Amino acid sequence: MVLGLAVLFPAIYNLGIAFFDYNFTSNTWNFAGLKSFVKLWESEYFWNSFKVTLLWVIGNVSLQLVLGLSIAMALNSIVHFRGIFTGILLIPWISSFVVVAILFIWIYHPQLGVLNDILLRLRLIERPIAWLASPRLAQISLILANTWKFFPLVMITLFAGLQDVSLELVEVSKVDGANRVQTFRMVILPTILPNISTGVLLSTIWAYNSFTLPIIMTGGGPLRATEIFGLFIFKQAFDAFDFGAAAAASLVLFLQILVVIALYLRVVERE
Repeated sequence: MVLGLAVLFPAIYNLGIAFFDYNFTSNTWNFAGLKSFVKLWESEYFWNSFKVTLLWVIGNVSLQLVLGLSIAMALNSIVHFRGIFTGILLIPWISSFVVVAILFIWIYHPQLGVLNDILLRLRLIERPIAWLASPRLAQISLILANTWKFFPLVMITLFAGLQDVSLELVEVSKVDGANRVQTFRMVILPTILPNISTGVLLSTIWAYNSFTLPIIMTGGGPLRATEIFGLFIFKQAFDAFDFGAAAAASLVLFLQILVVIALYLRVVERE
C-alpha cells in the first residue's frame, strides 16, 4: 500500500499527464496521444538538453571512475589510520548539495575565487577567467564540481572490491616479472570488474538524475550550455507551464536510465 502510494501512483499520474491534456477550467482530461512527444521532437531546446545530458553523463562517469579507482587503490595501500582517511574522503559525499554548490561558486568566482588566484600566482593565466560565464567552461566546471561531490561513492565501491584481491596472486605476478600495469591488468582488474560495473551504474543513474548543482550554480546557462534533462523538465513544467511536455520528457529520461540498467544486467550476466 505504501509502495503504491509513494511510487506507483506518481508514475501512473505522470504517464497520464504525458498522454492527456488537462483543462483547468472544466477539470476534464482529454486524450492527446503523442502530441507532447511530437512537441519535444520538434523542440531545439529538447535536443540541446539531450546532447548536454549525454556530455554530462559521459564526463561525470569517466572522471568519477578514474578518480575513484585511483584514490581507492591509494587508500588500499595505507596500513595505519585508514579509517581516518576514509572518513575525510567521504566528506564530499555526505555534504549537502547546496553547500557544495555555494562552495564551488566561490571557487570559480572571477575576482574572489581561489582557482583564479592560484592560476594567476603560478602565471598559468594572464587575467581572471569567468568559469561559469562561458558555455564550454561552464560545462567543464560543473562536471568537475559534480565529480568532487560523487567520486566517494565510486571510490568506496571499488575499495570494497579491492579487499577481495588475492595478495598471493599479486606476489606471484611480481615474482614472474610483471610490472604494476601488468599486475593490475591480469590480477586486480578481473577481481574488481563487478565493482567497477556497479560503480559505473550508480554514477550514471546519479548523473542522469542531477538537478540541484546545475540549477544553483548556472541555472542551465549560459546559453543553455548546462541545461541537463532535469533542468529542462523543471523549466517546461514551472516556467512554461507545459506539464504535458515535462511529463513526456521525464518518460524519455526514464527510458534512458532503463537502457543503462539493461546494459548493466547484460554485463553482469556475462560475468
